Amino acid sequence: MRGPEVSVESVTDSVTGLPDGRVFTVVLERKIALARRTLKPISVVYFRIDEFESFAPYIREHAMRATSRVITNTVRESDTICGLGEGVLVALLDDTSEAGAVWAADRVRKANGESPSRDVVSLSAGVACYPSHSMDAEELLAAAEVACARAQAHGPGRIEVAVDADDI
Repeated sequence: MRGPEVSVESVTDSVTGLPDGRVFTVVLERKIALARRTLKPISVVYFRIDEFESFAPYIREHAMRATSRVITNTVRESDTICGLGEGVLVALLDDTSEAGAVWAADRVRKANGESPSRDVVSLSAGVACYPSHSMDAEELLAAAEVACARAQAHGPGRIEVAVDADDI
């Protein structure tokens, strides 16, 4: 007996063409399991387009497309980029420490500042790493999201790192 048909379109964001949050959840859980086995760090960079809610709908789509291209063209080909909707894109960086993830987020931010959409779109980012910020996939993503919210609270175009799990 076969299960329901799943098409590529059903797990792909229609605006960016990137995999969606369902794909990200599965990939993150598997990458954490692999990281446990290999004792290598992985990092999540949670990007949010600043002031996304204030954009007109057509500007939102343009901002998401432009930002997804900047991120995809800036990070390594082996990294996983997914769209989580509503101005949020997330990058899963294999074998990357906190310092490496901050460096990658800064490269994306600078590349965005050099893109044609720079006058409209700025990015803030939150960084969380396995195992220092969390040993759990869901908590790791949440830590990156909280760090991004802190970044945005300090002004547009900022990067913040999650609080260490030991400090909570």
